[in-house]
Amino acid sequence: MGQKEDLLQELEATLPSLRRYARALCAGGGSGATDDLVQTALERATAKVRAKELQAGESGAARLCAYRALTALAREKTAGTAPKTAAQQPLVVQGLANLPFNERATLLLVALEGFSYEAASSILEVPRAVLLGQLQRARSALSALDLRPFASSDRLRRASAYLRIVK
Repeated sequence: MGQKEDLLQELEATLPSLRRYARALCAGGGSGATDDLVQTALERATAKVRAKELQAGESGAARLCAYRALTALAREKTAGTAPKTAAQQPLVVQGLANLPFNERATLLLVALEGFSYEAASSILEVPRAVLLGQLQRARSALSALDLRPFASSDRLRRASAYLRIVK
């Protein structure tokens, strides 16, 4: 396989993670809007692969490119708009939606997607020190929500709401 094919396969393998990140990043944005963002980000990353702007030797180059494109698109889309979350959303979702965009993106890249600080700062195009400050503020804001694990009875009640008997 050639370098281009390897990079395109890497992009394809990234799709489920990109969708998860987009939905969390655009909290309350709806799956249709986030799927459009993912598609546009993949198109931009694929164009860079085809233009040979990415090298296959760089580990995760296509993945980083796709996340960078998605974050930039989401930043443009959400600029100047207030987050839209329903009251019935879990408290953590509401808390994420209320974070400033850069803090939310930083937290999601590091905690949800598992990127290193260096990779996350590359995706967000900010210095590492700025990224660490954003991450600290995001974590502080969420810790102020006083999130607690569900009691066992709540957990069972929530699980039964999703399960049904099929004969």
